[in-house]
Amino acid sequence: AVVSTQSTGGGMKLLRKSDINIGAHVNTFLRTGIRIHDGSILGTTPASSLLHPSEKRHVTWFGTLDGGIGSFLPLAEKRYRRLFMLHNKLVTAVAHIGGLNPKKFRTAKMPGRWLMNPHRNILDYQLLTNFLSLSHTERRELAKQIGTTPGQIVDDLMVIQKAMMIF
Repeated sequence: AVVSTQSTGGGMKLLRKSDINIGAHVNTFLRTGIRIHDGSILGTTPASSLLHPSEKRHVTWFGTLDGGIGSFLPLAEKRYRRLFMLHNKLVTAVAHIGGLNPKKFRTAKMPGRWLMNPHRNILDYQLLTNFLSLSHTERRELAKQIGTTPGQIVDDLMVIQKAMMIF
């Protein structure tokens, strides 16, 4: 969606796009380029300047006070929608640790009352990888429910995994 320059103050104001509960206090953020087709990291070779703008993405890494490391990766709209539907199906289709609901846990919690609803636009990769541990029949059934194939979902998860391989 195109954001009007009036609501962003000509690019001077950040807009709230999503909320998430990390489960720990985040101490620092670091942005790095993703790995591109030839195996090099974005911005380190002259060939990376020839990429299409949609391929010039970055991973935002974060560190928490308790020693955890996590990341945020932007996804293409079509891939995001497919994985979002899978994410919603996996919340009810897979048994979770301690019977806890991962979607409820990842919903942002703020002290006091909010004047707006939380934006749930971030997918939990740990939950999505549970798809790989399902049986072949369960994979096929879940993929059929969201209108895709198990191979397409595995390809989407591999694209995310490859983009995260920076170290």
